[in-house]
Order: sequence, then C-alpha cells, then structure tokens
Amino acid sequence: MMRNGTIGNGDFFTTARWTAVLCLLGGLCLLSGCGTAKITNTSRTATEQLLISDAMDRAVNDIDFSAVAGQDIFLDTTGIASLTDAKYLISLLRQHALASGCHLFDDKAKAKYIVEIRAGSIGTDQNDTVIGLNATTIPSLFGNPQLTIPEMSIAKKQFQKAVVKLGVFAYSVETNQPLWQSGNIQAESTAKSRWLFGMGPYQTGSIYENARFDGSDVTVPVINKSEGGTENISLTAPVFYESASLEAQRKAAEAKKAEEAKKAAETAKKAEADKKAEADKKAAEAQVVKK
Repeated sequence: MMRNGTIGNGDFFTTARWTAVLCLLGGLCLLSGCGTAKITNTSRTATEQLLISDAMDRAVNDIDFSAVAGQDIFLDTTGIASLTDAKYLISLLRQHALASGCHLFDDKAKAKYIVEIRAGSIGTDQNDTVIGLNATTIPSLFGNPQLTIPEMSIAKKQFQKAVVKLGVFAYSVETNQPLWQSGNIQAESTAKSRWLFGMGPYQTGSIYENARFDGSDVTVPVINKSEGGTENISLTAPVFYESASLEAQRKAAEAKKAEEAKKAAETAKKAEADKKAEADKKAAEAQVVKK
C-alpha cells in the first residue's frame, strides 16, 4: 500500500532507499577508475600469441643438440605439424639445430640420422581474482526498472600463462638404432595484469622486458638469475656465426694442417739439401788433399 510516495513501512525498497543506493553506486563509480586488458582486432590476442611463442623460445633453447652436432640429420616434425603455431616452432627447431652445428637435409634418404620431435603441451591458462563485487544485474522489483551494477573491485588480478612441453630423440636412418634422447623439456611463459580501484592494468611477466602501466613501460629494478650448466646459444639473442657449419671449421682445420705439413716438408727438404751440400763439400776437400 502506497503512503506518501513510499511503500508500506515494513518494505525495504522505498523510494528514498533506492535513491540512496543509486547515489552510493554513482559515487563509487566516480571514485574508481576503469581499465581493461582484452581488446583485440584479431582472432587471438597479442598477449596469447606472445605467451605461446615465448614459451616455445624457452623450451627449444633448452634442447641440447650436441649429440648430433656435425651430423647429417633430417628433422621429422610430423608429430607437431598440426599443433598451435607449429610453423613458428618448426622454424625455431631448424634454427637451433643449424646453430648447434647440425647439417639439415629435407630428404630423409640423404641424412644419417632422423631427429623426431613431439609436443605434450602447447596451450594457455588464465586465472582471475577479484576483491570486491562482480558485475551484477538486479531484477525488477515493485515496478522499478531492472538495475545493472557494474563491477566495483578494490583490487583485481588476472594471471595468464602458456606451457610448452617438448621431447626430441634421434635414431639411425640405416639401422633404426637409437642415438640420443633429450627427455621431456617443459617451459612456461607468464603475464600478470593488476588493477587497484579500477586503475590499471599494471602488467608484469616474462613476455615484457619492463613492467608496464596502462601500456607504458615502468622502470623497476630487475633481478637477473644466474644460469648454470654448459653454455648454450640463445635463440632470442643476436649471434654472428663465423662459419656456416662445423664442416667449414673442419675444412679450415684440415687446410691449416696441410699448410703446416707442407712447411715441415719444405724444412726437411732444405735440411736434406744442406746435408748433401755439406757432404759434397767434404768430398771435394778430401780429393784436393789426396792430390
């Protein structure tokens, strides 16, 4: 029953209280900022593509091709040809094999070893955490219009990661006998976005060189982790190769060895000639004394 523009005394949703709620929501919206991290004009966001490619870089970079360095190999990529971003992964593997001194052949019959690659995982995960209220729709009550309350969060975090798991093994073309296996190699790439009272995103993660706020770099201290183990050629760093392959190094070593052998032969020949000349001189002197 309506009394003085209000609903009965026992009803909660009075006009005055609806006005107070709307004013409170409007005030909170004015005090808070607004930010979003998912706007894309392509089928996949740039962040997703960067996460997967960065995880691939890390996984392939950890493969040690030294067991087949200097050998004629055929890369069998059948097992990964239909996976996400397979062309990029195959190109990475070819680049790393060449940089490690392998001789690549497109014809399996011309190779000495087959190097087969498999992938156990190429994908992304995302977790969202919100401290506050998610976007909510309040149904129509007592003749009042439906009300949509936007998200009002004190803090919000979005965590994304990509995981790539690879395995590589090599075997002889002629005998099918195994030569080497890499074991399972797993790498992750991460991206974190944070908002405080709607302001953001503040972005960090392995795909960013520096922390970013609202798309701009933020200068923060960076802690470099020391890398142990044997030195490996990085796929992501520029490298100048002095020779195209170990074959060129081998030929250069053989040429140097041949040059040294030639000099040694010339030295020996000269010593022999000097020895003969000395003997001839002594013989001539003996003939003079005899006469």
